Amino acid sequence: MKALPVALAVIFFIVAALYLIGILQIGVSGEAHGPHVKHAVLFAVLGILSLVWMRFQRTSARPGR
Repeated sequence: MKALPVALAVIFFIVAALYLIGILQIGVSGEAHGPHVKHAVLFAVLGILSLVWMRFQRTSARPGR
C-alpha cells in the first residue's frame, strides 16, 4: 500500500508541470491559454501532501512499536 502515495505524488507532479507549461487546460474557463500557475501550485501541494502521507505510513508500520 506504500506504492499508492508515491504513484499519486508522481501523477500530481506531472499534472502540475503540464499546467505550468500550459499544455493542460482541463477545468480552465474562458479563452485563457498559457500557463496556469494557481493550478500548478495546487497540484504541487497535493504531490507534497502525498509524500507526507507516505512518510506517515512508513512510521506507523514499524514492527515493535
